[in-house]
Amino acid sequence: PQNPDFIYQKNTRHGAKGSPKTALVQEVTEKLERLKAAADLYPKYLSAMTRAGRYEYEDMLLWVIAAFGKNEALLRVYQERYQYILVDEFQDTNGAQFQLLNLLLDFWDTPNIFIVGDDDQSIFEFQGARLENLRAFGEKYRQGLELVVLQENYRSAQDILDAAGLVIRNNTLRALHLFEDAGGKQLEAAKALQGMPQWTVYENRLHEVADVVLQIGALLQAGAEPDEIAVIYARHRQASRLMSLLEKKGIPYQTKRPVDILELPLIRQFRELLTYLHEESQAPFSGEHRLFRLLHAAFFNLRPLDLARIALSLRSEGEAANARRYATPGERMLHLQHWRAILADRNALTDAGIADPEPYLRLSGRLENWIAGVHNLPLPHLIEQLYSQSGLLQWTLGQSDKIWLLQVLHTFTGFVLTETERSAHHFKQVGDGLTHLLGQLDSMDDNRLPLPLRQAVEISTGVQLLTAHAAKGLEFEHVFVIDGVDDMWEKNAGGARGRFALPPTLTLSGEEDAGEARRRLFYVAMTRAKSHLYLSCARHSDDGKPLTHSRFLDETGLPPIEASIAPSLIAEAQALLLLEPERPVVALPEPALLDAWLERYSLSISGLNRYLRCPLSFYYEDVLQVPGAVSEAAAFGIAMHGALQQFTLKMKADKKQQWPSAETLMRIFVHEMERQQGYFSAQNYAQRLALGKDYLRRIHVEQVPFWRRRAIVERRIDRVELEGAPLTGVIDKIEWLDNGSIRIVDYKTGAPDPKKTAPPDEQQTHGGEYWRQLAFYRILLERARLYPEPVGKTAVSWLEPDKRGAFPIQEVVFSAADIQGMEQLIRDVYAGIRERAFDRGCGKDDCPWCRMHRDRELPETMERGVEEGLDDR
Repeated sequence: PQNPDFIYQKNTRHGAKGSPKTALVQEVTEKLERLKAAADLYPKYLSAMTRAGRYEYEDMLLWVIAAFGKNEALLRVYQERYQYILVDEFQDTNGAQFQLLNLLLDFWDTPNIFIVGDDDQSIFEFQGARLENLRAFGEKYRQGLELVVLQENYRSAQDILDAAGLVIRNNTLRALHLFEDAGGKQLEAAKALQGMPQWTVYENRLHEVADVVLQIGALLQAGAEPDEIAVIYARHRQASRLMSLLEKKGIPYQTKRPVDILELPLIRQFRELLTYLHEESQAPFSGEHRLFRLLHAAFFNLRPLDLARIALSLRSEGEAANARRYATPGERMLHLQHWRAILADRNALTDAGIADPEPYLRLSGRLENWIAGVHNLPLPHLIEQLYSQSGLLQWTLGQSDKIWLLQVLHTFTGFVLTETERSAHHFKQVGDGLTHLLGQLDSMDDNRLPLPLRQAVEISTGVQLLTAHAAKGLEFEHVFVIDGVDDMWEKNAGGARGRFALPPTLTLSGEEDAGEARRRLFYVAMTRAKSHLYLSCARHSDDGKPLTHSRFLDETGLPPIEASIAPSLIAEAQALLLLEPERPVVALPEPALLDAWLERYSLSISGLNRYLRCPLSFYYEDVLQVPGAVSEAAAFGIAMHGALQQFTLKMKADKKQQWPSAETLMRIFVHEMERQQGYFSAQNYAQRLALGKDYLRRIHVEQVPFWRRRAIVERRIDRVELEGAPLTGVIDKIEWLDNGSIRIVDYKTGAPDPKKTAPPDEQQTHGGEYWRQLAFYRILLERARLYPEPVGKTAVSWLEPDKRGAFPIQEVVFSAADIQGMEQLIRDVYAGIRERAFDRGCGKDDCPWCRMHRDRELPETMERGVEEGLDDR
């Protein structure tokens, strides 16, 4: 009740001096009641998380803190291990991180700790960061504490530093005031850069955006690099008009605003298709109301005029049906025409005025197959079939922004696969997968939970549009800090984020600190500029209401400059903003995107094999990463591999290193199969489960007693260099032999095929696929130099029996010439990839991608091979 933030400090029209701020008290009380309700619900939330086998990132910190609190010996072990600690960006630590740090330091009165931070850049309060930690640290370790204030700035021109310094010196919660011996903090530019910042005032926001875009265009014409130009704002919504105008002017830009793919038209249309199929599979014609709108999706490539004609024909049929008399409503329904029915009726389509009914008849046949597939195909396979047969994938590949759209589809496919793996063991029948998926998506909509875009290829060239939070740590030659009005820069938007409000006793954040936090945010925005800083604000909003510029602009000491905007510029901006929006434009041309991909690409054995089979296949599956489903064979292989991996790890964890029983291996395998259940039909799942248990039981009897106990399973090796070619791979098992050498073992499911392990000959000039794989792994392991022992042997261990019922282990021996030849093959393939020589296909009839280009038909399946599904995991 005595908190000054809640008491009027002077007489106002809302209350007398000394009286409580009733409205504010009520607002905060409601927030705290909501917080209390959430706290009461939290234990139930934790229980639900435990049952689901999930945890949050923060849990990992809290678990460690709890473990240290319960087990002093454990804490002492880590205190002994970490005697010298450096903490960077200390101002961004939250309470749990600070508590963990204190636990590690508490053993010593004067610990060896070095913290680095800038209190003026503490801007992540909404993530739990507490400036209070800096004060508490200084108070606790004042004895022996040495404070170093860095005065040199290596980024910004002196005039920019001076203006920013005038702003931030208005804050009282600074290290300068927390530590008596801190002295002054006057930043000096280490480089002699010239760049007087400017503060421009515009009549309204349209004038401001139009002129900022004009200045950006002028900078680009003068030779400025696009990614050296940044526009910084407080909140994402401030940039919507700016982005639209940049698009219309053809100026590439990049924004770090998270993309929720569930809001994108393409995904909305695809979800509509899934919903229609689900409804029709449950009750015929129950999805009728969706079909007219759905058929307008661009990927179906149907003429809207034709659809209108069909609609008119159906309306006429309905009117005629209403005019007739029927004994029952069911009889009337039998005589009514439906979209689903008319699409399959050539005569009805012709009568409706459709000149070419073939596209509609083909689509009808596919719709019937898809509806049947809801109950007969595993969900990932159904999704894949829809991508291929609906025209969606072909349409996507034909768009100018296909890279971006493919990543959208890839993200959605990844979500489907994850949900299927998590929940498939609860499904009683195949169709339950689609029911569960649609329910999850609807639940995400209801709770406003996004499905963020996962970008495998990021676009980096373009004008950078950033919030001040996202801009922290970055620097640019030219920085525009726009829309400098108090509503945007001085008022905290934390409530709108849907987060719970914590009391100031926990966060050290009353009204004063909240204001200072916003000033720190503005300071961070200003100090992103190296040479040129442009601050701006508008006097009026779009509807003519007056705006108040932020006091932070006044604090810079810069004189405001009245903008003079030509009427023609405003007219042009208005005209561009009224234009029909074009499809998204990728900021980078495709060659630049490939450059970005190549910088991170590391050659795996599956990528090498794909390239050798068909460079075009490599392009679609490795470069573009066109979504594809996991085949049942691959899912079975993953389960078998996983079972043997966990089985070996159990042996390693045993003090006596005894191999677990066959029953234990069976239980592990059942668990691994349950994780893959969504990729199987019900019948095939039962068959594969029985076969796998039988195979593993026999392997346990015949082979396990002879397995080496000194072994490593699933050894991942990343970015090993072979004369400039980065290599990566996952080796199933590495064994240490009695003769002091190492053996590489690769597990394989499928029928044993000697040709795949055969060395190069006239028919297989590069050897069999598995021969190449073992040679690749030998080179990878030897180049990695992880172990002193030499690689003596390599072997393929088959997990499925041959015709004799045996599980062969086929050893492959390599000569020095074999390895030299394989190294040359790797160099040649990688050189081809670097030269982008993957634009031509193999031309073989059984190649789905070549067939797609030749016949203009997408393959009905894009399943990866079993080894490709396993070797890059």
